[in-house]
Amino acid sequence: MLTNTAIANTHDEGCEITATTIAIDAAERRHQAALRDIARLADSDQISAGEAAGLEAETIARFVAHAHELELRGEEIVDPVLWADYEARAARQRAAAMAERRRHPRLRGLSPRARALRERQMCVVASGRVDTETLRWLGLDDDDESLAAREELAAAGLL
Repeated sequence: MLTNTAIANTHDEGCEITATTIAIDAAERRHQAALRDIARLADSDQISAGEAAGLEAETIARFVAHAHELELRGEEIVDPVLWADYEARAARQRAAAMAERRRHPRLRGLSPRARALRERQMCVVASGRVDTETLRWLGLDDDDESLAAREELAAAGLL
């Protein structure tokens, strides 16, 4: 049996692909690369753990501030040629998402990104029965803990 481990979210982020989201994604990739560089420097003992922590905190603060500025006034602070590229990429991704929805009517409304996220959040749950030894152990006492365990097993359909 498959079950979803994530909190239900009916809103699909694929419909909101904009130049701003593309710009923030690019900034996040640069941010992650900087954090990896800092970790490499710390691992090779070129900087101390304290220096690494300080650099990481500064890098994170810069990324958060930059992402906030991109959300507020992205078109004004990014080079016009680069912003036009972000807009073109966003348009291509929106068109690809719409084409994907048309090809798969059962999955209409889900972008490939949202579908992949949903698939990663799925897990396999094996159903089963509780063995008689465990049932005997649970039947020995009628204390609160045993009763709670029996209730949980019954609720899971294992009794």
